[in-house]
Amino acid sequence: MNGYVELHCHSNFSLLDGASHPEELVTRASEIGMSALALTDHDGLYGAMRFYKAAKAAGIKPIIGAELTLDGNQHIILLAKNNEGYSNLCRLITKAHLDHSKGSPSTAFSSLAEHSKGIICLSGCRQGEVQSLVLDGKTEQAEIAAMRYHDIFGQDYFIELQNNLCPGDERLCMRMLQLAEGLGIRCVATNDVHYACRDGHRLQDILVCIKNSVTLDRSGSVRRPNSEFYLKSDEEMSSLFPKYPEVLCNST
Repeated sequence: MNGYVELHCHSNFSLLDGASHPEELVTRASEIGMSALALTDHDGLYGAMRFYKAAKAAGIKPIIGAELTLDGNQHIILLAKNNEGYSNLCRLITKAHLDHSKGSPSTAFSSLAEHSKGIICLSGCRQGEVQSLVLDGKTEQAEIAAMRYHDIFGQDYFIELQNNLCPGDERLCMRMLQLAEGLGIRCVATNDVHYACRDGHRLQDILVCIKNSVTLDRSGSVRRPNSEFYLKSDEEMSSLFPKYPEVLCNST
């Protein structure tokens, strides 16, 4: 078994975004020797039971989570540590759906503090609040935002680093590392998985086109720029973060 565990992973229950069934993700994780895997679909736990059963059958530890949309359309990853965390995650998701129109769930920041026990929080992708502020050059505001989350989740809050070989990824990772080190917050690497294997990117492109009502030849602005968003092995992830092995170790 290797050391790296993927903590940001979408199945086809991230509707019109994820391209692999939960079982396919588990099979891939087993093939590359991953000891545990998180499922973090958008604003829902629809695939959690299928994922849990498949992971248990494969001898892989299932980690139940979700990528929530916060007010302001910012994203954040929440992972249940235990039964209390799972209950709180369910409450947050239910409230997000009940308080907003169908198909547009959103979680208020204040709700996080009310239901934070038993939950690990990752800062999310480029649509996360902290990352967005860093990308906009608003470092001081990004630090304030990061500390707001840290005040809620304490040592269970991590700055998320992603290097999908997209333009600007390495620079963003460096800036996020510097911010985290200055605040005493740990970092963790993820790959923002949207399909089990590399060849799944073609289907994912089509799903995104359907979601955005555009054709493939006009979808450049909404599709992901490459095929790197698959479930990668410890060796593949290590090659992306050669100077910072601790961000891989922090995933376990």
